[in-house]
Amino acid sequence: MSKRSINRCVNLSLIAVGLLISYALIIISFIAFESIVLEKLHKTLRVEFKKINNVVAGRDNFDSLIQIMQKYNYDSSTYSSTLQNFLAGSAQKESLLAEIRNFAAYLNDFQNKQIEKHNKKISLLYFLLVLISSVIIFFLFRSMNRVKRYIRKILKRLDSISDNAYISLIPVEQPEFREDIKLNNSIYNINLVQSIYDIFKHSQLTTSIEDFIYTVGPYLCNLFNAQRFSVALIDWESESVTAEVAYISKPDVVPCLTPGFTQKLNETSLSQMLSENRQTRIINNLEEYYEKTKSVSTHLIVEEGFKSSLTAIASINTRPFGFFFLSSDKEYNFRERDARLFESISNILSHRLHYSLTTQKLLSYFGNSLVNIVEFRDNETGNHIKRVAWYGRIIAEELKLPPKIVREIYEYSPLHDIGKVSIPDAILLKPGKLDEKEWEIMKRHVENGVKIIENFEREAKWILEESSLRTMKNIIYEHHEWWDGSGYPEGKKEEEISVEGRIIALADVFDALTTKRPYKEAYSFEEAVEQIIKERGTHFDPKVVEAFLKRIDDIRMVYEKLKD
Repeated sequence: MSKRSINRCVNLSLIAVGLLISYALIIISFIAFESIVLEKLHKTLRVEFKKINNVVAGRDNFDSLIQIMQKYNYDSSTYSSTLQNFLAGSAQKESLLAEIRNFAAYLNDFQNKQIEKHNKKISLLYFLLVLISSVIIFFLFRSMNRVKRYIRKILKRLDSISDNAYISLIPVEQPEFREDIKLNNSIYNINLVQSIYDIFKHSQLTTSIEDFIYTVGPYLCNLFNAQRFSVALIDWESESVTAEVAYISKPDVVPCLTPGFTQKLNETSLSQMLSENRQTRIINNLEEYYEKTKSVSTHLIVEEGFKSSLTAIASINTRPFGFFFLSSDKEYNFRERDARLFESISNILSHRLHYSLTTQKLLSYFGNSLVNIVEFRDNETGNHIKRVAWYGRIIAEELKLPPKIVREIYEYSPLHDIGKVSIPDAILLKPGKLDEKEWEIMKRHVENGVKIIENFEREAKWILEESSLRTMKNIIYEHHEWWDGSGYPEGKKEEEISVEGRIIALADVFDALTTKRPYKEAYSFEEAVEQIIKERGTHFDPKVVEAFLKRIDDIRMVYEKLKD
């Protein structure tokens, strides 16, 4: 059968089916309409007969029938004159009732004629439906073999479309024939991809990598029967790749590949993906893969209990900036179809992840710009700001805070004294101790600092989430609060103070103790530690002090490296 004849056969079949459906719908509509009209007539006439009965029984006036008679074109003149004579006493009631019986007979005859008329219409419509259907079905049966062959070809093409093309949702009908089941499966695959697009397209934008991972991780793991979703970012300047936080759906898994793990790109097989421009990669057996490559990151994933993985490149405008990873606790969990689907999804995820990264960088640049302003005016050095950031990060890590909070403490702690830009130079740069009035003015730097951030937050409300700058504001507003409630600006105590405020309170004081100022000499490292211990439970949270002491070697390393 030639392609042209197949097309002609299919087109004619489609036209025939369309005509059959159209005629059937039209005829069924007429039948339904006639049935409704007939039923309505029945109801109306029942009401009219009831009125006649009410008049005969004396429950209604005789003259109420005149309007009904006129409605059905019955000559009511005889009835009207008989009624007048009856009311005048010159005619018997029996003669009036006889006229009513005549009208009832007329009405009954009218009903029968209408029923007969409607039945003829319906019979004709049914005849037309059967006739047209028979002609079209006869034609369809003649070309059934050709149509079947074409349907098989269509099904084969649909299988290909379901694997490679992603379009809008297609309605799935209840299967009527065996071929419908296969067709519905193909449509389901097409609709699945479109549903995924819709979910990620309409999901909320996030301003942190952690929120991004925890937002999309559960859905992706469920979709691909995976238990781990993670992201790694490329630093092209150092030609390295760094792991971010991972979403793991299995609560008993102890993470081994932790956030911050960094490798040189050329020491990983990821560089091969980039050089070969391979958008996805499936590893069916991670243990065997580790034996071949001795990849440290692969070993850590295996230690977590995962046995296969699927990787996709994250890129913007064809420039890679990271990788998406899915891992399963089963070998051979991922197929080529999964790889194609994950590649398609990664195109959407790349833009969302890039948004999160860009927002984080903008906040960091914003913070650095403000910090530079303070450095220009204050006696404190840039190293003070760096030391406080590192001290805060070390303590936060020891307290096992979420990676997002650890990162924000490190990035935002340099802003803890940003409000000092509002303090007059005479007070800010005074070489000696401040008097009481000056001290009250100095303390305002806390509230002024928060106002600066809140103004920025209002201007950027269409870009930032409401919680994006919460950690930043907590650090600025609460790093002068004391554990025993004797600090400022609000006199908060204990856990009324945010954990980031408690951490930076210690970090800031410790660095101030070890730094020489115009009005004091610097404490030695050991003396400063003793002072921190002495103020445990009064100025500082005991748990924060404990974390500080546990990591005292790391604290000392920062102190020595960044000493003024």
